[in-house]
Parts: sequence; structure tokens; C-alpha cells
Amino acid sequence: MLQRLVLCLALIFILAETAFNLYTEFSLQHSAKTVQFDSVAKPSFTIVLIPLDSRPPCIQFVEKLAALANISILTPPLELLDNYQTPAKIVELRTWLRQAFQGANAAIISTDMLIHGGLIASRSSRGTQKDIADTLTLLEECHQANPSVELYVFNIIPRLLTADSNANAPYQLDMQKYSVLKDKVLTFENPNDIAELKLLEKSIPIDVIDNYLKRNQKSAEVSIELIKMTEKGIISGLIIGQDDCQPFGLPNIIKRQLEYFVDKHSNLSGKVYITRGTDEVALTLLGRIVTKLTNHKPQIFVQYSDADTAKIIMPYMPHSVAKTVEEKIGIIGGKQTFDRDKADFILFVHIGTAQTSSALLANATQQVKHLLDSNHKVALVDLSNRFDGRDTLLPLLINKDAPIIRLAAYAGWNTTSNSIGSALTEGTLFTQALHVNTSSPHVLAVYKNNIEFLTARFLDDWFYEKDIQPYIAAILQRLNVDKNNLDSKYYSVNRLVQTLLSGRAYRLYHQSLYSHPILIESGERILISNFHINACLPWSRIFEIRISPTVSIATIGEHN
Repeated sequence: MLQRLVLCLALIFILAETAFNLYTEFSLQHSAKTVQFDSVAKPSFTIVLIPLDSRPPCIQFVEKLAALANISILTPPLELLDNYQTPAKIVELRTWLRQAFQGANAAIISTDMLIHGGLIASRSSRGTQKDIADTLTLLEECHQANPSVELYVFNIIPRLLTADSNANAPYQLDMQKYSVLKDKVLTFENPNDIAELKLLEKSIPIDVIDNYLKRNQKSAEVSIELIKMTEKGIISGLIIGQDDCQPFGLPNIIKRQLEYFVDKHSNLSGKVYITRGTDEVALTLLGRIVTKLTNHKPQIFVQYSDADTAKIIMPYMPHSVAKTVEEKIGIIGGKQTFDRDKADFILFVHIGTAQTSSALLANATQQVKHLLDSNHKVALVDLSNRFDGRDTLLPLLINKDAPIIRLAAYAGWNTTSNSIGSALTEGTLFTQALHVNTSSPHVLAVYKNNIEFLTARFLDDWFYEKDIQPYIAAILQRLNVDKNNLDSKYYSVNRLVQTLLSGRAYRLYHQSLYSHPILIESGERILISNFHINACLPWSRIFEIRISPTVSIATIGEHN
């Protein structure tokens, strides 16, 4: 049986390779003029970025959205950064930053990268006290040597779970209960919780508990020092994010303590934000830098697909969807408006669940389609609380022939904070760019850049995460291949991913993308005349994908 399965998989790979060669690039012939972008202005503002890790949301997303604002992102060489479970070369990385800082206008810095070597390494608290001291000293020295460079920094409160390791594996779930109960006991002093906590403490090795507590304490101490540096004016803006969590847990205690510390210092208002999130933090800091540069506070109208959506507490989140929206709008420097006609864009938030009815999905689909048909700028957050594509709107919008290519932003990947932060940042930078310069070459370049990022989100957040990834995971499970450690199977799995995604991209292009002209601010109409994608697995696992679309756009005359 296994041999037959392997044979079938081999046949899939052969067919896949043929299909990939056919469908990687495709175009339609239009009686339209393809736009050339030779005269687009070169970036005049540079941001040096030390990312949280080397995954696409932490680097590629920032680079692509910075292009909307005509900003250049300067990143370290890939060989210095982390690669999945291999931490970054932190000493060489700090040397690189010292040199790169001199040629920048601003900096976005992850302390977890400089101290530990990336997000995964930070979960094991790999950095030493010397690494912490060296990083804090480096930030201060960079500021002193380049005082005109605005320094934006982010540090991450560790996740609820203990780090993934052989030593921790038998106790991960018990440690999760321990962390939740510890918070509840300190909050409510319930006798039953106290008794259960005592039993748990006896069943977990003391060194596992100690390492967990030390990891959280070390992160809190770094955050306190960064807050003090912000108070001194060394850091222009600080975000303290929070890795995967729940409404209760020891990391939430740290968050509350830090919030109390910040609240005691009124001069930190608007400079320090404590929020849920990791991957999207650099992106939202980019949004904040741009709103400050343009001196325009975006007005955002928030619309939920139904009345209960705002109150939902999603997986890995400590609070409601509405609270996350409020936090992210504040971080990017925006303001929520209750007048839709005065909004720069509409943030439409949909959260599907197992209880979401087909009628509700149909109604939400119609709402979004009507807004797009009416030429509203819409940033769509399209999520499921069980990570199931059947609960989401994108496939329904495609089936209803909605002009999804007119969306200002789309996000439906990973956690709620990631998606809301990404959609808000894309919507903000896209609409800001259209206000800053109304010349035709600039506006056309802005639409091209946004369409490329938007189509990457369709293909990644829905077609890969909701469709392709589960399919490949099922195949790998049958073959006894670890989806989180592909090892020698990486290249064959990567090839299959590329092929399957190219097939989906081909259908998406022909079914939806090319057929809806976009009415732009100059009165012209544009459409996609050519669509090419590159895709690969950035790490030796199937959890995430790097997608790089390239589009050509054509003008088809002014709207009558």
C-alpha cells in the first residue's frame, strides 16, 4: 500500500513539474497599452531593518509595503540571519547594524533577533546577560553617533507554551496549565485553583519551571530597560508585543506589570505601545513611520460582518477582536471614524466559526461586493476561528464575481493580530500614497505595487494556507514525513508546492483578476495584462511560503 502511495506521489511530482513550466507565467491579450515604469522616482528615505526572523512576514512584507511609500528597506545579508532552528549570527549582525545605521533615515529593530538570534531562539532564551547588555549598549551608541536617525524598537513577551525541546515536550501541556493557573490564583485566589496548582508543581521538574520563569523574567527586564531608553529619548517609538497566548497566563502578568509601569510615566504616551502580536510588529511600525512622515492621521471606518464578531476572543489571543483592532489602529497612528464617507478606507472584519450560517456568509459577501462595486477602498480581514477555509469570504467573493482586485488590502493568515495589523498597514500605506502624489506615473506605480502585494495575500493566506498546505500535510503524514522537518524531502515537496500554487494562480487570474478594470484617481481604468509568480518554502517545513508576484498593468482609457 505504501509503495503504491509513493508511486502515486512520484506521478504527481512529474505532472506537477510539467504544469509548473506551463503555468508559472501567463497573460491575456488586451487592446490596451501596457504601462512602463522607467520614470518612477527613486526612494529618498531609507529604513534599516533588523527583523524578528527571516520569514516573509518579517522581511518581505515590510519591503513590499515600503515600496508603496517610496521607501527603501535595508536588510542584513541572509547568511547572517536565522534559518528555522538555526539562530542568527548575532555578533556579526550587531557589527552590520552599526555600519548600516549610518546610511539610514530611520531604523526598525528587533531586540529578540539581536539578543537571541530570532523568535524561535528567543523562546528558549538563548541570549545571555552579556548579549542583553551588548544589545542595549549598541542601540544607545547607534543613537549617539547618528542622533538624526529615528530609532523604533520592538521586544516580544514570550509565548504561553514552553520552548519546543525534547526536555520540555513531556511537560508542555502541564506547564501551560501551570502558567494559566498561576495567573488565575494571583488574580482570584480561588481555593480550587490553588489546590490544583500545588498538585501540578509536584508533577513538573523544578528545572522546567525555573527555566520558564527565568525566560519570562529576562524578557520583562529587557522591556523595562527599553522603556527607560524611550523615556530618555534614545528610542523614538517602542512596541512590546506578545507571542501566542490566552486570556490567562504568566505572560499576561508581565504585560499588566509593563502597562502599569508605562502608565506611571505620562511622557511615554504615544511612544510606547504594549500589544498582542509578533510577526506584524515591524510592519505596523513601518505604518507609524509613514503616517508621521506624511503628517496625515488615516481615518478608518471599522465594519464587522456581524454584531458578534467584535466580541470574539480568537485562538492565541488574550482579548477580543475589537480590542486588537483598537490597538493596531493606535500603533499605526490612525483614528477610528464612525462616518464611512469621511474614512480613508474601510476595515471590514470577518470571523467565521463552525456556527456561522450560510446566510450570514452570503450576506457578508454581498456587503463586501457592494462596497467594491461602489469604489470604496476596503481592507478585508478574512479569518476563521478554526482555521477552516469554509468559514471565510474569499472563495464566495470569487464565485460571485466580486472585483476582489479592487481591495485596498486582504489578510487572512495566522493569528488575528497578524491579519489585522497587516491589513491596516497595507490599507494605510496604499491610501496615504495616493494622497501624497497625484501624478499619473506615481499613482500607477502605487497600484502596481499594491496589486502585487494583494495577489500574494490571496495566494498565501487562502489558497496556500487553507487549501494546498492541508493537502500536502495529509500526503506527508501518510508517507511518515515530518511536515515540520522536511530534511531530504525539501526539494521535492517545494517543487510540488510551487506547481500546485501556480495552478491555483492560473485559475485565479483567469477567473477573477484580469476581468475587472480598476477605476483609478486620474479617471483612467487599469487592468492586469500579465501575471508571473515565484514561490518557495523559505524554511524546511510547510508552515509558511514566500510568494513573489510580478504584474504588468495596462490602461484602457478613461471612465465614461
